[in-house]
Amino acid sequence: MTQTRMHIAIRASAAVFLATLVAATACTADPTDQPAPDGKGASPTSSVAGRQRPVLAYVLPKHQAVMVADAAGRTWRATSTKVQVPDQISWSPGGRQLVWTDPEKDDTDTTGRIHILDVTTGKMVSHPCPCNGVGFLGEDPVSLASDGSALLVFPVTGGNPQRIALGHSKGRYGRLVTGGSEDVTLFTPLPEGPNVFRGQGTLDTVDRQGHIRALLPATQPSTLAQAWRAPDGKGVAWSSADSGGACWTVSTLFEHPGGTGRPTRLLPDDDAFHRSLIEDQRSISSAAWAGAGLTVTYAGLAGCQARYPERSVTYYVHDGKWAYLGSGLLGLALGAHGRVARLRGDAGGSDDAPSGELSLTSGGKEHVLADGVSTFAFTPAESAAAQPPAARPQPAAAAVTTVDDHGTALPEAIVQLARRIERAAAAGDTEALVGLCTECKNGVAQWVRRAEAPAQILRTIRTHPGVNGPQGFMYPGLITCVDEPDQDITCTPQHLSDAVALALKPDRDSEHYGSVYSSWETGLVPLIMRIGENGEARWTGLAAG
Repeated sequence: MTQTRMHIAIRASAAVFLATLVAATACTADPTDQPAPDGKGASPTSSVAGRQRPVLAYVLPKHQAVMVADAAGRTWRATSTKVQVPDQISWSPGGRQLVWTDPEKDDTDTTGRIHILDVTTGKMVSHPCPCNGVGFLGEDPVSLASDGSALLVFPVTGGNPQRIALGHSKGRYGRLVTGGSEDVTLFTPLPEGPNVFRGQGTLDTVDRQGHIRALLPATQPSTLAQAWRAPDGKGVAWSSADSGGACWTVSTLFEHPGGTGRPTRLLPDDDAFHRSLIEDQRSISSAAWAGAGLTVTYAGLAGCQARYPERSVTYYVHDGKWAYLGSGLLGLALGAHGRVARLRGDAGGSDDAPSGELSLTSGGKEHVLADGVSTFAFTPAESAAAQPPAARPQPAAAAVTTVDDHGTALPEAIVQLARRIERAAAAGDTEALVGLCTECKNGVAQWVRRAEAPAQILRTIRTHPGVNGPQGFMYPGLITCVDEPDQDITCTPQHLSDAVALALKPDRDSEHYGSVYSSWETGLVPLIMRIGENGEARWTGLAAG
């Protein structure tokens, strides 16, 4: 469910803030369902009979384990993966089997094995599989032969794999990206040329007779990072990964209804998304079908952009209508009866597998299942039964802040003075503003009385100030910052918030991969304040005079 193979170099990043953590973890178990040191069972689930109704599967790379949970949050270890930890796992339509292939060592490695697990019995069968991609065709696991000439079907009833020859070969770089009840979806990269850019390709479906049907017009190829089939087996969604370089990847969610329909580009256009500043550098860290709609998490590029909770935004989208579900998650999926799976954490774990803490909310209680989870998926039945969620309020509008541009609390006197300036500026009361600028020179007072000054002062006073000498503060504190990790002037969350409030346009230079934001480019005149010897805050003028 969660996209774990990026088309960019992913590195460890800053921890994600937990905006809200609800309820307890009464059903929390040892992540590998092994006996605890004191001899007590690590999981409330212990009998085979108690494992007949799984709802969620997830992967723990550090424990080399595939885990399963039921609706009550009870977990058990389905199998050990050894060192071949899967990048993705796929459920059978009936929710009894999981399938995955050994992760690729490079783009040409197709000599691994396919693993088919019955989660209710714990029985796993593995086959050599010179193949690309994996999914289910009905209840049968399926992949694409490494030469692209046929589907390889592994009957659930056992026996040798069957070949379904294709009408024409998809070539050695084609791959199966998601399964379906009656057909599967293939992606085939195209050679670069006129109107075809790097990484673009065709998207087709193939049925049990080997018949190929194009989903995209020949003149509209797409890139593809990961795909998800609708629970009803008809629609398909995928994340693109258009790349202009390692740190200039732009991912977008697309949905195709199946049949003769056309794909729909799904990109939010609300305050939360615009404030994330990930419009021209972004990834999709998670997507999942939920009933007739989808949940999707848009995030910044790990290792390329400064990572903060506000830069990861989650939505539910259906029929062109968006519901904002919150910020700071790596992924979210919806199940039956109001069940919600949330992945919280950072983009670390390894270069290729973002990981975090997975929880399952069920019956109004949130159960933390495990930490270090890289990918997770509800069963198709759970996803199909999900109901549209209620939208959360958009992030609060800009207002006087109580912290500086690095998140340090401001003196209360400074905050109170800033609020008085805000009220006067919002009212357009220039005389009140002059009265508040107690140590301003005559030239500054004249500027404050100008008709356009209150609006500029209002915009400025709602930014985060920076320390400007002993007991002094300058609004805004942002002069120049770069949206790239581990730089001397890496943007703080406050800087990025102010870049939005000041409507700053990003600039790119040859020294950095990331965008550069500068308040000087706006012609904005900063405000200067200080604390007097008596502890009183004073507005002393403008930085320019």
